[in-house]
Parts: sequence; structure tokens; C-alpha cells
Amino acid sequence: MALVAPHGIRGVLTLAALVALGATASAADGKEIFLGQKCNMCHAVSSAGITPTGKIKAPDLTGLASKEDPAFLGKFLKKEAADKKGKKHIKPFTGSAEDLTTLVDWLQKQTK
Repeated sequence: MALVAPHGIRGVLTLAALVALGATASAADGKEIFLGQKCNMCHAVSSAGITPTGKIKAPDLTGLASKEDPAFLGKFLKKEAADKKGKKHIKPFTGSAEDLTTLVDWLQKQTK
């Protein structure tokens, strides 16, 4: 039976903790993605304290995304699907697939 020095175990645990913290710290949350993609140029999310900064006034998304299927929202934001009125989103989402999933999950949690 091999013995592991105490500092060896401590070192492994420290490394594992740092890797976990690094992954958590580097993953953007939905609000950061929303702001980074400049969605707030048109949209408000009043539940998150976000107001539109541009001239185009699109709907406040609080309570809207929670009523929609996440797969549809992803396609809509990438301009691959139209809404019920036949309109496509003005600007296509340009982030990663992971960021899109994070954004949609966050938007669906924004309820009044």
C-alpha cells in the first residue's frame, strides 16, 4: 500500500479547488451576457434593474421569456425562427452556444 505525504493530498485538494473556482469565475452569468451583447440597447429587464439605453424601444423582457420554450428562444435570438407575428429578432446573437443557453436560462428566471 502506497503512502501519500500529507502535503501531496493537500496539494491535490488545493489544485482541485482552484480549478473549480476558476471555472466558476470565468463563466459569465446571464445578466453579464445580456449587457455584453448590448441587448439593453433596445430591451429592458425591469426585474434586474436594466433599462434600455438606445432609441429603439423593444419590450421589457421581464415575464416574457418564462412563457416561451427555451429552444424557440435560442433559435429566435439567432434569427433562425420568427415570433408569432412572423418577425425575426433584429440582431442575431453572436456569442457561444453556452452563452446563449446561459442567457436564455437567465431570461426565463426574470419574472415580476
